[in-house]
Amino acid sequence: MSGTTSPAVPAVTGHGPLRLRRFVANPGFIAFTHALIAINAVALGMEALPRASESFEGLLEGLFAVSTAWFVIEIALRMLAHGKPLGGFFRNGWNTFDTVIVVLSLLPLAGGVAIVARLARLLRLLRLVSGNDLLRSFVERRLPAGLHLLAATFLLALSIYAFALAGFHLAGGMLAEPGAWADLPSALRSTLGWSVIVAAPALPSEGAAGTAWLVALGATHLAWLVLTVRGLFGAGAKP
Repeated sequence: MSGTTSPAVPAVTGHGPLRLRRFVANPGFIAFTHALIAINAVALGMEALPRASESFEGLLEGLFAVSTAWFVIEIALRMLAHGKPLGGFFRNGWNTFDTVIVVLSLLPLAGGVAIVARLARLLRLLRLVSGNDLLRSFVERRLPAGLHLLAATFLLALSIYAFALAGFHLAGGMLAEPGAWADLPSALRSTLGWSVIVAAPALPSEGAAGTAWLVALGATHLAWLVLTVRGLFGAGAKP
C-alpha cells in the first residue's frame, strides 16, 4: 500500500527519490536490519563466553565488521530517502537516536583502543529499542497496562544484559581473572547483585571506569522506573 511503513521504524518522509523511499520502507530491508541487530545481540553474548569466543573468534569479528558497514549504509540510505532538508529527518527522535548510535559505534575506527571498540559495539543493543514496536510504544507510553509491564520486563532484562557485557569487558574480558566478571553468567549475577544492592561484588574496574559503570547502571534503572510508572499511571497509559 502506497505511503505506509512498518510501525517499528520511523516513517520515511521528505523529498528523496521515490524509488529509494520505497526501498528503505520495504519490509525486507527493514527485516534484514532488525535481524542483524538481533544477531549482534546474541554475538555480543557469545563474545563473553570463553569457549564460544575462542571457537568463533574470526566469525564474530567478521560479523561485527559487516554489521558496522551495513548500519552506516542503512542510516545513509534513510537520510537520502528523506532528502533535503535533513533537519526534518532529525526532527524525528528515533532517527536521531539511531544516527547517534551509528556515529558512536564508528569512534573506534578513529584509533580507539580495544576496550573502546568492544564497549562501542554494545551500543547496538539500544537499537533493539528503536527497532521494536513494543519497546518504542513503551517509551512513548502508548501501551495498555499488561503490555506495558511486559515491555518493561524485557527492557530491564536488556539493560542488565548490556551492563553485564560492559562489566565483563571493563574487567579485562577473556584476560580477566576468575571471579565475578570472568564470563557472561558471572557478569550477569554480579550486575543483578548491584541492581538490587544484595551481595554486590567488587566493581568490574577500579577507579573512574568502575564508578562510571555503577553510576550509569543506577541512572538507567532510575530512567526505567520513571518510564514504567509514568506509563502505568500517566496520561499516556491506556486502561
